Amino acid sequence: MGDFEIFEEDDMKILTSYNGHDKKVVVPEGITSIDNFDGDFVFQSSDEIEEVVLPESLEYIGDSAFFECKNLRKVVFSDNVYEIGSDAFGGCENLEEINLPDNLEIIAPNAFVGCGKLKIKSIPSSLTDVSINSFDNTRDVLLKNKAYVELGDFMYNSETKSVLYALDADSDDESVDDTFLKDAVLPLDTKLLGTSSLSFGRFESISIPKSVEYIGTSAFMFCDNLKKITIPANVTTIDSGAFINCENLEEVVFEGNEPVTFGSMAFFGCPKLKSVKVPAGSDYEDAFEESVTVSES
Repeated sequence: MGDFEIFEEDDMKILTSYNGHDKKVVVPEGITSIDNFDGDFVFQSSDEIEEVVLPESLEYIGDSAFFECKNLRKVVFSDNVYEIGSDAFGGCENLEEINLPDNLEIIAPNAFVGCGKLKIKSIPSSLTDVSINSFDNTRDVLLKNKAYVELGDFMYNSETKSVLYALDADSDDESVDDTFLKDAVLPLDTKLLGTSSLSFGRFESISIPKSVEYIGTSAFMFCDNLKKITIPANVTTIDSGAFINCENLEEVVFEGNEPVTFGSMAFFGCPKLKSVKVPAGSDYEDAFEESVTVSES
């Protein structure tokens, strides 16, 4: 399709490469994702692009899609974009104008870092997953919307009931001191624990509220002191690497009987975890290491 290389499968049309030289790029209607499967970036470092108009069909913008497009000034988002990947617009130093979609759910780490001229007037209240370093000034951006509040140890979306990140987290994802989240208490009406939201926490145990339904990617990564975790009955998904590298985790207890979907490597790097009983019918392939005996209740 002219300057665009498109991969099609089932109902998906994925823009994998742009070969044009236009200042204004209008992505064709029908494209559902901007992504590349080979590690190359679709628009990366294009110094010619100044404006991008995205189609209504677009739902996903992949990692580094527009990374370091240094002359990019304006992006017109469609209402249907629900996820913006890591570094998607990182280093777009002249980006000034964007309209974040009302239904946006996920803004990955570094998505808009290095965008020194970017002024965000409003942020949608729909976010369930955003990192402390999604923007150069994530806290200030979120607090433009009253749905986002600093609650206890966490940045919290009171509308989606999502724990987004720990307020004292290191924005470079480096190890933190021995007091980090040691006495953390999660908001009682929490439904979702976002990506890396409690990672590096120094607690030996923590109570997950009974309202929680989803435990995000790497949510408890490198919680080195965690010995036991009880998974409430409402949890339906434990995503990839949720408890990866919890080296002292010995016991995982499931309170519910309904099947749980596990992401890959959810409990990898937990050498003291020898056995676990999951609810019958759960999908746990690749969630545990071969050394762990998994049975169903």
